[in-house]
Amino acid sequence: MHMTLNYNLGMSKQMVEKLFAKVMLVALLFVSLSMSIGDIKRIGNESLHFVDDVADWVLRSDNYKKETWEQRVQRLIHKNIETAGGVNTALRDRDVRCLAENVYYESRGEPLKGQVAVAKVTLNRLHEGYANSVCGVVRQGCQFSWVCNNPANRPSGPAWSQAVGVALVALNEKQRIEDPTNGASHFHATYIEWQPGWRRVQESVRQIGNHVFYRIQPKRN
Repeated sequence: MHMTLNYNLGMSKQMVEKLFAKVMLVALLFVSLSMSIGDIKRIGNESLHFVDDVADWVLRSDNYKKETWEQRVQRLIHKNIETAGGVNTALRDRDVRCLAENVYYESRGEPLKGQVAVAKVTLNRLHEGYANSVCGVVRQGCQFSWVCNNPANRPSGPAWSQAVGVALVALNEKQRIEDPTNGASHFHATYIEWQPGWRRVQESVRQIGNHVFYRIQPKRN
């Protein structure tokens, strides 16, 4: 829109320009003030939410101190699935899917600590260079028997949801969930009659549920 100044009101050009400038200044000030109020309101609401979150954390902190290892893991599973937008959304991440499949097929009948242990072994192998990705570790040869056995049934039900949650926790909460295997890189079922022969392997052996976990240093070139 083009605005033309009218000088036929008994006012000089200078007076009209001064009046116009004042009107524009007041308009700009009003707009700025309106934006500031909106920003202040938004920031105020965010601050209130933050205060509510802090208050909620303070109220629950004593309960958190009393929770067992299993309760803490279950709480973090729920939180991570919720943050991810649900099980199906979480599975769009290939690392989550591969790790969840390994947990499901290798340990869905195990206690929660045994499922976390399988997830940790998978990630320990990744960190030690057995493969370059979570999926690479899981599908490396027949290190995990289910990969070569081609299970007929697709993962489903509560056990699958928990496996996805365990995978999310293992990937996202590394500092909050300690490794129950103490750095193991291998495991086998207790019904397999095999005993590691090396002393350094024997010292790392521990049983969790129906699996025996132990650590073997990967071969270096």
